[in-house]
Formats: sequence, C-alpha cells, structure tokens
Amino acid sequence: MSEPVQPPVPPSGHDLPAAPAAPPPAATPLPAAPQYPATAQGYPSAPPYPTAPQAAAPPQAYPTANPAPQAYPLAPSGRPAPVRESNPLARAAFIIAVATFAINLFGSIVRPFVYSGGGVGGYEFMLAFDNGIGILSFFVYVVALILGLIAMRRAGSRLLTGMAIGIAGVGAIGFVFTSIAITLLQFI
Repeated sequence: MSEPVQPPVPPSGHDLPAAPAAPPPAATPLPAAPQYPATAQGYPSAPPYPTAPQAAAPPQAYPTANPAPQAYPLAPSGRPAPVRESNPLARAAFIIAVATFAINLFGSIVRPFVYSGGGVGGYEFMLAFDNGIGILSFFVYVVALILGLIAMRRAGSRLLTGMAIGIAGVGAIGFVFTSIAITLLQFI
C-alpha cells in the first residue's frame, strides 16, 4: 500500500521568515441548493434521491500537489463490477478432503456399535474395515493435499484452498501417527 500524502511540515521557530506569509485564499461559498443541468427528454427535473446540505470545505493551509484520496472511490458508470475468478481445483480439493473426512467420521461413529454387537466376526470385520478405510483415506488425503497446494499457486480465492490443505494435512498426519502408535503397541 502507498502511504497517504501529507502536507509539508511547517518551519520550526528557528527558521521564521522575516515577512508573515499571506493568508490562504478564502473559499467561495457553495449555493444553497444543488445546481442541475437542464432536463432532457424523459428524465425528471429533480434528483431521485434526497440531497443533504453541502458545507463549505475548510481552506487548506498547505496545498499539496496530489489531492487527498476519496473515501469511497467511484465505480465506472455502465460497467458491472469485475467478477472474481473461481478456482475449480481448490473446490475439487476441498470436496475431496471433506468427503474423506466424512467417511472417516462415519467409521468412527459405527465402530462402537460393531464392537458391542458381539456377532460372529464383528471384531475381525471391523479391524479389516478400519484398515481399508484408513489406508484408502490416507491416499485420498494426500491427493487432496496435492491438489490444494497446486490450487494455492493459481489465481482466485484462497479460502477453499486453505481449508482443503488444512483438512487433508491433518487427516494424513493423523493417519501416520495412528499407524505408528498401533505398530508400536503391537510390540509392547
């Protein structure tokens, strides 16, 4: 961002000029009512919005070369606002990461019900099911993470990209640490 334009610093007490500076020119008062051009065919003579009284601007003590920036820049008339570019790769990475997270969440919710069912092969089935979902989820998380990292370099919104990278990164790291913990617990 650029810095705002500041008026020059007035001279200090040591460098006072011999003659006093001329006072700034008086501001011309504005008319009480806004002036509008002559009406054209088909246009109303009065503005369609209420007008507020205009106050005279205070005179500038030190005029600058660059005028102060407007508080609200005006949009060019007749043109629609530019549309932000979408990032389909970021959207795909986000959807893949959220879908994989939902599948893992479903497996975590179902696990206690399968274990407590006491049916034949409940534990073995759930162990194989968990391992299959875990390994598949790890690779899908890595795909979503790679897509998110590629999408980060493209133009467009970074919100979905950041969420996809976060979800996929946490999912992949979680799988790695869970696998390490289960492997180490087998030897204890």
